[in-house]
Amino acid sequence: MSLLQNATIADTSKLGWVRQPNHRGTIDIIWACLLLIFISTWTVLHINLPAPGESYWSIQLRKARWSAFLLYAPEVMTMIAACQRASARTSVENMHALGAKHWTVVHGLFAESGGFVLHSPDMPPFPINNRAIYYLAGKSYIEVPSVTKDEIQDHSKKDRVAKVVAIVQGTYMIAQCIARAIQHMQISNLELVTVAFVGCTCVTFFLWIDKPCGVEKAIDIFTTVHIRTIIVAAGDVAAAPYGDTPLDFVEQPGWQQWRRRERFRKVGIPVRPLERIPNDYVVPPLTLRLAVPLWGLTVLHAATHILAWDFPFPTTFELWLWRAASLAMTAVMIVWGFAEVLSVKPGFDYTMTLLGIWEKRASKDTFFRNWAVDGPGTCSAILYGIARTIIIIETFASLRLMDASAYDTVNWTQFLPHV
Repeated sequence: MSLLQNATIADTSKLGWVRQPNHRGTIDIIWACLLLIFISTWTVLHINLPAPGESYWSIQLRKARWSAFLLYAPEVMTMIAACQRASARTSVENMHALGAKHWTVVHGLFAESGGFVLHSPDMPPFPINNRAIYYLAGKSYIEVPSVTKDEIQDHSKKDRVAKVVAIVQGTYMIAQCIARAIQHMQISNLELVTVAFVGCTCVTFFLWIDKPCGVEKAIDIFTTVHIRTIIVAAGDVAAAPYGDTPLDFVEQPGWQQWRRRERFRKVGIPVRPLERIPNDYVVPPLTLRLAVPLWGLTVLHAATHILAWDFPFPTTFELWLWRAASLAMTAVMIVWGFAEVLSVKPGFDYTMTLLGIWEKRASKDTFFRNWAVDGPGTCSAILYGIARTIIIIETFASLRLMDASAYDTVNWTQFLPHV
């Protein structure tokens, strides 16, 4: 046999360009969705600075708690990010009015996360937020921090490449689900839930795009004025004992409007004055301009699950269970979210709680004001929790039996223009 014949025979064991199979497996669906959820969670989560000397494992445990919370209630994390950004934008206007033209949204978000710590002659160091910095600088108690935007961002440890990958994968997942619907292929419940999750996290990502991440050491601010002198000079507004820091009278009413319930007040933050700013210490929406879009986002996130209304489920019972849970989540967000929007308006003086953790107390301690809104709200929070749990369980349970078209892959060539 000649060398040419041998080469021809050898070449038959090699292949050139091979088309992708037009089918996928269950593990492919699970892997693609869970990997996207993990990357999205990892890149979008920007927790506040830790306390000085806090252990590595304590920081990681806090990240794990907030990651779990993000997975369970991504719309609440979006609300926190939106409130932080709104506070940062307000701080830019205030600081520019003082002549600090170098102050940017990056500075504001850094301050909201506990990036500036005040040292005084008569108190242990404690973090101060935007409102405190503006007040102290306006009274000439401190100098405006001279740190630049670039210097702050240099301390950020979040990988920008990972953020780009998360955005690209999220966009591809959404495009794939749209394409599957156009080509009449079943979309798995896991893919639908992933799209709803990615939708919220994308908004959160852009709200926190300027927030430094992974910074472990705050910038020190020094004052020669005693905190006691500052409090006395403030007058009656600072007369009440502080709950978190001696500058509560400045940093409020932001933290005072919505704050942790008494049983959760010192969870993870036992020391006073605070050594770090907790991640849930944010100024709530103060205007309808912010409250209404946030309400719309929460409703949209919940309503996305209703798209599985006619999806094939393993049993009829599971189909109706999904329908009931998705409707319950959407109804809670519409009704309770509307109550949250109303609470922004002046004159709304009723006690309200959020997910049983945060509360806004009425000015008058009466049975009606304490329970007229909060009673139905508490029941709604319980209903939402049950519905959300059902959705999560059924998302994975439904993978055991799906329509055959769920395993077909999208034919992208159908979307190319034909010449």
